[in-house]
Amino acid sequence: MPLSHAANLTSAPMRSSGFGIAITLVLLCGCGGGDAGSGGSSFDGEQALKDVRTQVEIGPRPSGSPGAQKEAELIRKRLRSAGIGDVTIQHPYRNVVARISGSRPGVVVVGAHYDTKDIPEFVGANDGASGVAILLGLADALPARMDGSSVDLVFFDAEEARGKREFASDGDRGSRQFVALAKAGGSQGAPPLRQMRSMVLFDMVGDCDLEIPHEATSDQSLYDQFADATNDLTGSSAPFEGESAGVGDDHTPFQEAGVPAVDLIDFTYGPGGAPGAYWHTPQDTLDKVCADSLDAVGEAALVAIPRIADG
Repeated sequence: MPLSHAANLTSAPMRSSGFGIAITLVLLCGCGGGDAGSGGSSFDGEQALKDVRTQVEIGPRPSGSPGAQKEAELIRKRLRSAGIGDVTIQHPYRNVVARISGSRPGVVVVGAHYDTKDIPEFVGANDGASGVAILLGLADALPARMDGSSVDLVFFDAEEARGKREFASDGDRGSRQFVALAKAGGSQGAPPLRQMRSMVLFDMVGDCDLEIPHEATSDQSLYDQFADATNDLTGSSAPFEGESAGVGDDHTPFQEAGVPAVDLIDFTYGPGGAPGAYWHTPQDTLDKVCADSLDAVGEAALVAIPRIADG
C-alpha cells in the first residue's frame, strides 16, 4: 500500500469498541455449527495463523525473487489440498488463480497479494501473508460449487512498488495484468471482464488490534455485506465499523475498469496514525498477527461472499 496515499489521508478510522466480545462470539458461532457459509463449514483461524507462519518462514518474498516463487508454489499446493483442481499461475507476473465454479453466470473475484516490499528482513506477516491466509481458509471452507456466480480466488503478485518507485506508477502490477487479460477477453485463468460482477480484496487483516473501516473509494454495498454478516454472527458489526480515507491497492485496477470493488484493509498497523509504525518495516512479524482477528474476518467472509455471489 502506498505511503504517498497514506500521507494524503484526510479522515482517520473511527475506533471500534467491544471487539473482544465480538471475537468471542464469532468463535462460538464458528465451531462446526454449519451457520458460516453456504457449505456448512466454519473458518479455522488457527489454521489461518499456521498459514501465515508458513509464509513468514519462507522469508522476504518480493516479486520475482526465489521467495516469491516458493510462495506461489506453496499457494498452489495448499489450493490442491483444499480440493480445488482448477488452478492457474499467470505470467509474467505470477498471479495464482483458483476457480470455484458456480451454478449461474458471472464471477466474483476475491483477492489478496502475496509479495512483500523489497526491504531487508521484511517478512510481511500482516502486509501480504494475512490476506493470503484468509483466501486459503476460504478455499478450505467454501462449498465445492457455489449456488450463485463462480468465485475466483486470486493471489496477486507484484502489488508492492519496487525500491523507491512511486506506487501510483509501479504498484498493482499483478492486478493490472489480471485486469488487462480480462479486458482482452480472458485468458490465463482471468475471466472476460464482462463476466466480473464484483471484486473483494483482503489486505492487512491479521492485526491483533483489528479495525477495518470503510475505505473511502470502496463500494459501500460490498462493504456493508461484511458488516451485516458480522452483525448476524455476533450482534455487532465490529471490526467492520467506521470510515477511513482512500488507499491505493489491488482493488484500484478493477475500479478503473468499472468493476465494483471493496478493499478490506486495516491501514493503522501499530502506534501512530495511518499507516502505523509497523507498516513496511521489519516489525511486521508473526507476533503482531492473531488467530482471533483472522477468524473474525474469515467467518464474516464465509457469510458475505456467498451472498455477494448469489446477489
